[in-house]
Amino acid sequence: MKANWLPISAAVALALGSVTASAVDFHGFFRAGAQLNTQGGEVYCSGNGTSGHLVGRLADECDTYAEFVLSQEVYNKDNNKWTVNTLLAYGTTEGNRDLQGNSWQGVAGSGDTWSGQRSSLREVYAKYDTDSGYSIWAGKRYYQRKDIHILDLYYLNNSGHGAGIENIDVGMGNLNFAVIKWANTGKDGAGTVYNRNVYKIDARWNAIPLGVVGNLDASVIYGLPFISDKQKKDEDNKDNNRANQANSGALITLDLGSSFDGDDVAVMNHFVAQYGTNGFADIGNIGNHAGDNYTYDTHVQGVSLIDWGTLDAGNFGLGYSFIWAHLNSDKAHNQPAATAWTTKRSGWNYSIVIRPEYKWTEFTRTTLELGYSKRKTNYGNNDNNTQVVPKDDNKDPDLYKVTLAQQFTPGKGFWTRPAIRFYVSYLSGKQFGYRSKNDDKHNYQVTVGTQVEAFW
Repeated sequence: MKANWLPISAAVALALGSVTASAVDFHGFFRAGAQLNTQGGEVYCSGNGTSGHLVGRLADECDTYAEFVLSQEVYNKDNNKWTVNTLLAYGTTEGNRDLQGNSWQGVAGSGDTWSGQRSSLREVYAKYDTDSGYSIWAGKRYYQRKDIHILDLYYLNNSGHGAGIENIDVGMGNLNFAVIKWANTGKDGAGTVYNRNVYKIDARWNAIPLGVVGNLDASVIYGLPFISDKQKKDEDNKDNNRANQANSGALITLDLGSSFDGDDVAVMNHFVAQYGTNGFADIGNIGNHAGDNYTYDTHVQGVSLIDWGTLDAGNFGLGYSFIWAHLNSDKAHNQPAATAWTTKRSGWNYSIVIRPEYKWTEFTRTTLELGYSKRKTNYGNNDNNTQVVPKDDNKDPDLYKVTLAQQFTPGKGFWTRPAIRFYVSYLSGKQFGYRSKNDDKHNYQVTVGTQVEAFW
């Protein structure tokens, strides 16, 4: 059998005669930890990977999550380079509860036999970097994502299966174009399951120089559902879940970035303005992964204003994030009773998080994270992050968190990782609603815990 492979191996070697050998590029991210509720019972986290952490992620991550990236250069000749790229993700069940448990013990009632753990191939794509400077890619990838790290919130994340061309130099910045597919599951009136396919046309003009003000990234994503005649007909069936609606929508993002790097001071800031319609309007609810999911909302508009950044000045460090968003719906949306949403959904919400820290040595620092979030709506406290709360607490619900952590890191920079942490945290507010979940005598939670966060 070995002899049969020799001609094939020789042919491959000849075909790739100009390939330059290179080591596999390995990088990634992981977080894991354990926490204890001082009042007993399980630990509740206000945010998760789906919704972000509007009062800060420090001490508010109940899950374990990891991403392992392997990339390989397979061809390089005359400045024409080809790479293959993969990313494997692993995590425990994302949610607001600490469900990790023993790694071989299933979660009661979840239907899982392996503690709700799961893995996913998040990226698998090839990229061709041309000798002219631009690149062509195809496959499945994270596409030019933008996030606020201390919230684990992606305010721009058009990821998925598709293809594109990027980094076209136009003198003042670069142009990027892509088409990425997204799908969600729906049902017709007879209960037949099908997918609604949405194709997202993505155009970006990045790194537009604005002098001392900084550089501007401008992007437009247009969501275009492709729906069959049968799906359009079923749209009028009041018993379905509206997943087959054909309304298109747009997401416009302007991101002004600036930075300063001196001898002992480093500053980075981003001011972001966003406007989304229909399936992209969830930015008005501070929705995470904007541009990724395309919901089946119609007659909805969302606006978001963001300012976030970091500061390193000697032994002092600071991370901060300020978000204000408004969601407006000018039409009542009717759904089955199980997912009832029959009112006009409008309102504003905001999030304020600051993370100051003092670096005692090159390897030790003390970090304080303060977070506050509040929303005002005309539909009460209907929120994915919210547990059931007393009726009189439904008006303008808020949430706040105070976390004190001792960290050990290999260096003083704000982004230095890995970070080994030991912390104590206090969480409360009208959005918390922990009384009806674990302890009817308290509407707050005090946790102590440990965590490691690493990226490399």
